Amino acid sequence: MVVTYAPLRKYMQENNITYYYLNNQGIDSRTLQRIRHDKTVTTKALAKLATLLNCRPEQMIDFVNE
Repeated sequence: MVVTYAPLRKYMQENNITYYYLNNQGIDSRTLQRIRHDKTVTTKALAKLATLLNCRPEQMIDFVNE
């Protein structure tokens, strides 16, 4: 199984949240790059995003078969 951040990207698009905004709120640019390309990120990064976006980590990620 592979992690995808499609739910997070969809939420961002629906709410006009940009990667630039997230970066200015303290989310590391490397983390944002990893999200763009569906690479793994740390639980610390997920927690920070969840707090910033007022959602739960399971609302930001999905698991798909390869």
